[in-house]
Amino acid sequence: MEIRQLRYFLDIAQTEHLTQSALNLFVTQSTLSHGLRQLEQELNVTLFDRLGRGLKLSQAGAEFRVYATRALKEIEAGRMALADLSGLQSGKLTVGVFPTFMTTVIPAAVAAFSQAHPRVRMEVRDLRAGSIEALLLRGELDLGVAFQPTEHEEIETEPLFDERMLVVVGSLHPLAGRRSLAVKALAGMPLALLPRSFATRRLIDASLRQAGVTPTVRVEMDSVEALLGVCRFTELASIVPERAARQAPTLHAIELTAPQMVRHAGILWRRGASRSAAALAFAELLLAAPQH
Repeated sequence: MEIRQLRYFLDIAQTEHLTQSALNLFVTQSTLSHGLRQLEQELNVTLFDRLGRGLKLSQAGAEFRVYATRALKEIEAGRMALADLSGLQSGKLTVGVFPTFMTTVIPAAVAAFSQAHPRVRMEVRDLRAGSIEALLLRGELDLGVAFQPTEHEEIETEPLFDERMLVVVGSLHPLAGRRSLAVKALAGMPLALLPRSFATRRLIDASLRQAGVTPTVRVEMDSVEALLGVCRFTELASIVPERAARQAPTLHAIELTAPQMVRHAGILWRRGASRSAAALAFAELLLAAPQH
């Protein structure tokens, strides 16, 4: 089995089309077909079902894709380990980041890393927590930045910082002049919140239950920025991360007490996986950032 065959296989798995993958990989279609056939013969399985001119992963192919991805990641980590000997002069770093950190925590670290290691190509992906964990387990990310605790035991976390949740309201809201508010005061208040599929929403619900509050949710939206927009134009209140609230100067942010709502951010790693020097260097920049 050759590395090029794994690369061929993974690209075809993504495009589901030989012609497009041949263009992506800068090889002829016949070369690509031959490499795929060799791989299937060596594994003694059919990796793709042929559907007209297209291809679709077979059950065996879907299973093998996970291991092929991990194998190439490990090879890349090894290649970067050798590159590390000459000071991170090449390679690629792929990071999954929870959406609310993309405009707050991450840009300064990305800028500092890029300046320090200009020959390492970075890919920073905007992902929800579940996707970050899934892609880490599949070997498609080097590290993630999201919240802990995580859903999978195979993911280990490195504490990064804590972030409070704040109530935000528009200028016409009755609470616009308040600086702090007990959680129990949210009883009966019309709210706009993230859906229950979000870990942040589950944290909010747990804190409200602790205070004996059943929330009155009028609107659910799967974007914090959208929630802030709704509050700006209505008399609905929302509960959002502090960093997001502070970036909305036209809204009023109110601290929550009794109890405080706090979520814990961390750097996520796949347990037992190799960590390239690039990933460790980027993690070090995150840990050293002043917002912690």
